[in-house]
Amino acid sequence: MAEKSATFFLFVHLHLYLLSEDMAEKNNKINSPPLYVIPSDNKELQSFSKEFKFDMMEQIIGTISFAVERNLPIIEVFQFKNSDFIITLSEKDYLTNLNNIYAYYLSKEAYEYCPRIVKLQETLKQKSEKNTDENQTSRNQRS
Repeated sequence: MAEKSATFFLFVHLHLYLLSEDMAEKNNKINSPPLYVIPSDNKELQSFSKEFKFDMMEQIIGTISFAVERNLPIIEVFQFKNSDFIITLSEKDYLTNLNNIYAYYLSKEAYEYCPRIVKLQETLKQKSEKNTDENQTSRNQRS
């Protein structure tokens, strides 16, 4: 009986230790949106992209939104299945991607998706203007 009790204690102790390590690891990371796993095989990826195009675009919009809210210069968007390879977007590409997705939604008459994109586009443009103004002010002060 004492042996079962000791084994149970070790199991519970180890389990709690692993849980606390996992929680500490999560607290040290920036909460990021879950990666969208896509097929790594080219043919599978092509058919997957056709079938889930809207979902994939929504993933891109969501991750850009997440990155903008946290001033992240780069964000992971997709991960290939059974692979360590990921697809990332850098800040300089956020607006271009949003513009392309917006144009696609308009062409498919998916107008209900557009307001979120327009809001993000405006936020990015304001941020860009602010950075330009700050850079100009900084240059003027050095002169």
